[in-house]
Amino acid sequence: MRRLCLVLLFAVGWLASGQALSDALALNSQWEYRWGDSPRDSSGRLVWLDEADTSWQPLSGVGNPPGRGHNNSLWIRHQLPDGAWHQPVLFISSLNLVGEAYVDGLQIYRHGSLEGGAAGEFAGWTWHVIDLPTPVADKMLYLRIKSTYKDIGLWGKVVLMERADVLPTILSETRGEIIIALSCLILALLALILILTQPERWRLGSIGLFSLAAGSMVLAESDASQLLLFAPLAWDYVAALAYFSLPIAMALILEHWFPQIPRRGLRRLWLCLVGYAAGAPALAMLDIVTLPTTFPVFDILLLAALAYMSRWLFRYRRTFDGNQRLIVASYAIFSMVTVIDMVVAHGFVSWVSVPVHLGALAFIFAMVVIAARHYARSQRKLEHLNNQLEQEVTARTQQLETYAERERQRARLLANEHSKTHRLANLIDSLQACTSLEQALDLTQRAMPDILAPMSGAFYRPQDEPDTMHLELFWPTSHCPPACLDGSNIPPLEARGDDDLPDFEDLLQQMRSERTVSVNGTSADELPRWTFPLDVTGPGRQPRRLGVICVIPQGPLVRRPQYWDRTYHFIELGVSRLALVLSSIALQEELSALSYRDDLTGLNNRRYFEELFAHESAISLRKQSPLAVVILDIDHFKKFNDQHGHAAGDSVLEGVGRMLANSFRDIDVVCRFGGEEFVVLLPGAAAEDAQHRMRRMCEALASASFRHEGNSLGTVSVSCGIASFPATTQDPHELLELADKALYQAKNAGRARITLANPQ
Repeated sequence: MRRLCLVLLFAVGWLASGQALSDALALNSQWEYRWGDSPRDSSGRLVWLDEADTSWQPLSGVGNPPGRGHNNSLWIRHQLPDGAWHQPVLFISSLNLVGEAYVDGLQIYRHGSLEGGAAGEFAGWTWHVIDLPTPVADKMLYLRIKSTYKDIGLWGKVVLMERADVLPTILSETRGEIIIALSCLILALLALILILTQPERWRLGSIGLFSLAAGSMVLAESDASQLLLFAPLAWDYVAALAYFSLPIAMALILEHWFPQIPRRGLRRLWLCLVGYAAGAPALAMLDIVTLPTTFPVFDILLLAALAYMSRWLFRYRRTFDGNQRLIVASYAIFSMVTVIDMVVAHGFVSWVSVPVHLGALAFIFAMVVIAARHYARSQRKLEHLNNQLEQEVTARTQQLETYAERERQRARLLANEHSKTHRLANLIDSLQACTSLEQALDLTQRAMPDILAPMSGAFYRPQDEPDTMHLELFWPTSHCPPACLDGSNIPPLEARGDDDLPDFEDLLQQMRSERTVSVNGTSADELPRWTFPLDVTGPGRQPRRLGVICVIPQGPLVRRPQYWDRTYHFIELGVSRLALVLSSIALQEELSALSYRDDLTGLNNRRYFEELFAHESAISLRKQSPLAVVILDIDHFKKFNDQHGHAAGDSVLEGVGRMLANSFRDIDVVCRFGGEEFVVLLPGAAAEDAQHRMRRMCEALASASFRHEGNSLGTVSVSCGIASFPATTQDPHELLELADKALYQAKNAGRARITLANPQ
């Protein structure tokens, strides 16, 4: 793998070493200069184009002549040499910042604007190809330059060549830069793709940012970029953003690849650099500053950032692994090339072409080596994992077979539960047609063996003593249950917890006479025995025990004891549903034997209300459904009777009862509680709903005029108290008492009003 990396490095290095394709004549000496800008004569001609002028001074080099001071305008000239040129051009790497070229007093080239409101405005750094007139021998070339930047003059190459050689020369000399830039951009793209699939997104993101910045900077600063798109200013902004982003990416890589280094300082560093990278180009675009002036400031920031990062790298150098050392080495090469380019750019040394792209090449090489190492390590891990997987396949297969068997058992259990639920539903439908509790209980007994099969079971019923249960039915015929049970220790279903399940053995009165039966090879004495009381609630809230169902789990459950709890609760739910249906039948049976009608008003009487209230309270408490009670009486009814007579009072009672019955829902129950007092029971209603209905009734009552025997009795008013569950109390059985207290509050407050009970 190391040999492969060396071969790749050699190949990329060879591609980076491009040479010019043709001979050319460099014009780096024998230039003359003078500061300022030429005046114009009366005809508008620039005076300094006169070759006889003796104010010109010799220039060593091609940029930054001495004695600039505050001058932003510069003229330089050169006498063109003799040569056999067919289409001569002057190739200049950079003209800081804008300028014009003249030969024979005529303008032959212009970059930017030197006059008017946009004079000297930055137009972008780019190379220039100036077509020269033929023949060129002994002709004087004038360059008029304007720059607000710290550098002024020509920068880089100044070469006289054939036009046909320009494009091949540029392509040849930038071949390595293009390849390295594309390599960096491809690496950035790969990092972006991996970010979407790998958990270490920050580490990959920092590599991708560095690759993107390095590739963009190399491409934007390459002469070939102008061949792709001739937009010098746009490429300069790309180069600036990329250049400003490089130390940000370097700090991020250190933060996420070097856990030894404290992160707080690195995070502050790259956040500061992000602010500059975003702010400086934005200010340049808004014409607040010029883009060239942002580079020197950033160069200072870059040197400080490199010094800060180098300090930490030096301090923790002994703790680095191989990959970290490669990154540090690529950093060192990149930093060295960047600093050299910075020294050249600021004119501390004579101009020389600095291969900035070699810094990016070092980073690519480091990433290739790290990826190769990671690949080799991953291959070793995969081989190890394959060996482990082969060893685990057999064990997993066995586990899957076990799970499959469990699922088959569970499916059979679910199918059995569905079948039993369907049979229980049919039984409940049949019970709805029963008119007596005994008839319903007999039908239930006959359905038990079919519903609870294949489990063994027995059904016990009380006879003379309520707590002594006698055997009524058992199944199958091979099962031999005891004749009697003590039912005093069996709690109701709703009062049970998982720790309160009664022990069947403690309930037997004739334990010694019990026979031991074998069930599927398991002794009956070793199996759990479940007891389910069948209790109903009467109108007086007193529970009544109709019997006890005893069950021994058999069949598939014996082989799967983990299903016992599920089966127990399934049976418990079915018994609860039966008890609810039987309670309804018992209630209907008892209510049918009583008279619940008030003769005067035709409403139900107090006895009916008390029994119905107990039943609805129990249902509301069990289901946690709302329940409201309204109690009211007619204001000053005794005085009304004394004034108009009891016959007239009875007429008013009939009218108020009729208005109450018409003011509530069909499911609400209105009863005469006694005398001039009425009560309303509203299942499923809240206090606000009861208050709304009562308010409508009071409004109707206030506009109603009662008459008796042709005489007008006037109007009457009522006082009302309302209580509701669960808003007023957590025990619905207290609603009547609370509503009565609210009624007295309404009377004490002046009567003819509706009062809600205070929450308890």
